[in-house]
Amino acid sequence: MKNNCLSSTGNRTIRWRALWAVFSLLVTVSPTWASTSDTLDIQDNLSRIQKLQRTSAYQITKQGVPLLFASALATSIDKRIQETRQVNMSSFSNHFDDYLQYAPMAAMFGMKLAGVKGRSTWGEMMTADVISAALMAGVVNGLKYTVKRERPNQRKNNSFPSGHTATAFMAATMLYKEYKDLSPWVGIGAYSAATLVATGRMMNNRHWLSDVLAGAGIGIMSTEVGYLLSDLIFRKKPLFDVLDDDASYTRIPSFIEYSVGYSSLFPRQIIMDGKELTSYQGLNTTISAAYYLQSGWGLNLQAAILSAKLTQGQGIVGATSFSMGPGYSYRLIPRIFLNSKVEVGYCQLLYNHDVLHKGISGTAATSILAQISPAMGLRLYLDYVYTSLPYFDSGKRLNYLSTGLAISALF
Repeated sequence: MKNNCLSSTGNRTIRWRALWAVFSLLVTVSPTWASTSDTLDIQDNLSRIQKLQRTSAYQITKQGVPLLFASALATSIDKRIQETRQVNMSSFSNHFDDYLQYAPMAAMFGMKLAGVKGRSTWGEMMTADVISAALMAGVVNGLKYTVKRERPNQRKNNSFPSGHTATAFMAATMLYKEYKDLSPWVGIGAYSAATLVATGRMMNNRHWLSDVLAGAGIGIMSTEVGYLLSDLIFRKKPLFDVLDDDASYTRIPSFIEYSVGYSSLFPRQIIMDGKELTSYQGLNTTISAAYYLQSGWGLNLQAAILSAKLTQGQGIVGATSFSMGPGYSYRLIPRIFLNSKVEVGYCQLLYNHDVLHKGISGTAATSILAQISPAMGLRLYLDYVYTSLPYFDSGKRLNYLSTGLAISALF
């Protein structure tokens, strides 16, 4: 029956492709049979989009505003993410983020000193950088001492937004704007370092998720403003980062990303010390990466942490995993991609701070990726994970269904 369905689906796909090919031929060969008005309308719409992309307002806000919007949404799950951190890495403490925040800026100056040709002259670059840094520092410190939000570790009331993250993403955007044409790995390295700084701030219990998202948005927008003003000062035509050619619209993007979502754990009911307990909906956070060939096939990697509360105040159950496997990406329409993957990996079951079991996991997932800019995307995902972990006294294995949103650095 399944083969028949697949065969039927395949036949329908072939028929539709054949009809589309015939229709395209008729439009191309016989102008009397098909009007060109639809084609002109499409071209006109694309032209309007391209004009919008070249406005200063769009260039400044295209990445920062989605991050600020995500920050506002993240306030509802900040405490749950902090609880996940407390369960899985309560003793973590490392100062790598204090130094890594400056790494993209150091790389930019190092390349400039080495004579590597970039976007700007020394004068243009220094002007843009000074304006960006001054604007970022003013906004961050102004908000810190106006909002006065308590840090997760309860030591100070200057949590929002994250200054480390704002500095890291400001520096990453500087490096990307100066040397993005040199290699795609410039953007990968810059934004990977910045994302690691943001993750480090939460791992060190210094910031909430909403803090680092807002910091990232402020850092990126400060740099965009800095370079725009520098171009005006030096009477230089602005160089806009747009998707307006066939290659940009159709290229299959690879990515590195950070995501947050919810998970439904199965089985819902378990027995512990003679008590029948139910697990609440869990929170999952992941860091993942995918590299795709232009054929659509690629390799996926993912590290994930999951936590969920148990009823009757019986603590928190958690799971960690690292998995990898093949994936496929298909362009639905310009800038919108359907991704799927299958992964296998290593996993652990935790109860409060203790590791109870170790095993293997299998993941089947699908997602929709929206390409906001050449270097940034948003991905909505649905993952199903089955593990070999015995789920307490239920007599069954832990499995869970996760959905959420990821912010992706594209390359």
